[in-house]
Amino acid sequence: MIVYVVAMVAILVVAAAVVGLVIVGMEGRGREHMPWLADKFTRAAKHLNGEIEPPESLTRMVERSHSGHRERERQHSAAGR
Repeated sequence: MIVYVVAMVAILVVAAAVVGLVIVGMEGRGREHMPWLADKFTRAAKHLNGEIEPPESLTRMVERSHSGHRERERQHSAAGR
């Protein structure tokens, strides 16, 4: 039961973030009240649209994840022979 509650909270948080991203970041509403947040949401929207390059730290993390996965596959296939 607790898993369902945690999952629902996570879904609601993601939904609220998407709504905030659209309202503040893309439409520009609220920019005069929270300019620092609007700038962050605008940058996140550009990342999601593919308009700017992903952060270097994210790129490194994905590359490490893929290389670790390939190494595990090689070990698994070598052990199966």
